[in-house]
Amino acid sequence: MDEQADTSLTEEDYASILTAMHTLTGRYGSGLTLNEALAWWRLVVRDIEEGFDTQWVWEYHHELACRDWQCEAWPLLTARVRTLRQPFLNEMDNRFTAATAPLQGKEAEGRRNGRWWHDRYPRHRPARR
Repeated sequence: MDEQADTSLTEEDYASILTAMHTLTGRYGSGLTLNEALAWWRLVVRDIEEGFDTQWVWEYHHELACRDWQCEAWPLLTARVRTLRQPFLNEMDNRFTAATAPLQGKEAEGRRNGRWWHDRYPRHRPARR
């Protein structure tokens, strides 16, 4: 029988998640949990893959706030939590990259402090009915 890695979280792990939630509540409105932020990112990525209506472009950067939250939360989390969640985050980031294209010209100057996801735009628009 294969031994599975122990994925149970410790009290310290849960405390780090709670710290991230409380620390970032003021910047991101309600107190997102790590699981909520990751689930939101998955939904954003899926929506972009299916086609993002650029008519709602002002909402696009708002939707990326869940990835901003993760960027700020990551250093607050224990190494164990980061290790357990990094594969999922990598997968979503890779899917996002595949479904988007880099901005060109002045927009591509990376003005968002290394938050590369803001320097990309959706490749596909939804099919019109």
